[in-house]
Amino acid sequence: FGFRETNKSSSPSSYPSPPPLWIENRPHSMASSKRVVAKKRWLELLKPALEYDNWGQSLEAAEGYQSVLKVLNNSDSLSLSTKEREVVAKSRAIIKDRIATITTAIGDHSGPTTQDVKDAAKALEMLFTGKDFEVNLKVKNGINIYTTTTAREIEEIDSEGKGKLLPPPQNIRHGSQTISIIIRNIGLKDAHTYINPFIAVSVRDKHGKPLEELQDTPKSNKVENKHIHFDQTVHIQTPLKYFNGDTSIFFEFKHYKLKKKYTSTRCFTFMEFDEIKAAQKQRSVQLELYKKPTNFLKKRLNLFSVKKLYLNVSIMTHKH
Repeated sequence: FGFRETNKSSSPSSYPSPPPLWIENRPHSMASSKRVVAKKRWLELLKPALEYDNWGQSLEAAEGYQSVLKVLNNSDSLSLSTKEREVVAKSRAIIKDRIATITTAIGDHSGPTTQDVKDAAKALEMLFTGKDFEVNLKVKNGINIYTTTTAREIEEIDSEGKGKLLPPPQNIRHGSQTISIIIRNIGLKDAHTYINPFIAVSVRDKHGKPLEELQDTPKSNKVENKHIHFDQTVHIQTPLKYFNGDTSIFFEFKHYKLKKKYTSTRCFTFMEFDEIKAAQKQRSVQLELYKKPTNFLKKRLNLFSVKKLYLNVSIMTHKH
């Protein structure tokens, strides 16, 4: 993944070089060299993530920490001693819990702090130096620091997130019209707190049944002024002549919930047929957001936010 651009005055402009590496006082071997290289990589990833955390840039810090967890999960191949394995496992648990702490809308003050992460970094620095040291890392009571599910979780939240968008429809009868919807951005008061957000798009009839294959935009971490930017084009496959007054296009804003380990819908909106026709004459459209769960029957709708924050889209018409 890549960090989004930020104002240079509010983000670290450079990162300190990794600390000197001490090699254990024993014959050099392929195993010891592999451990030293692995440790260097852990620290190279951890230090900038910790700097972002210190600056209060939660999104960048969480992304950096996720990358650290991904490489720490490869430690099983390093033939670690019991003590070394404990350091890695506790560091992993602290970093994982720190991600959950800084990515919740309401901060969990009982979770690990940046100082706890610094302590984990210091412990990792001491590995493979041949020096004796105490392992004094605090983790939550009752958690299994040697859990085997971490790798799968990190793979899920750190996936490329290419989405599932369809190409323009083919073999459309001459004289028919289709539309493409450009999803610009969505306004949310807590826009910076979401992990791997995307928009799910579906065309549905009056009974809420899908009329064509569902589509997902790629995940986006580009956040500016309380807006998550997507700038993705969704090609609707159904020709407009098959739409009627009861046909609607639904947009669901979804994101990954780290603590519960699943993708959740945060809010939704939709366009009815008359709105689609009107939008063809406008350069952009603002759609009100409604509270979950998604109601494909469009009944008992409740506004998601009283603030002037919307899903912003544009529509293009194609004549075949």
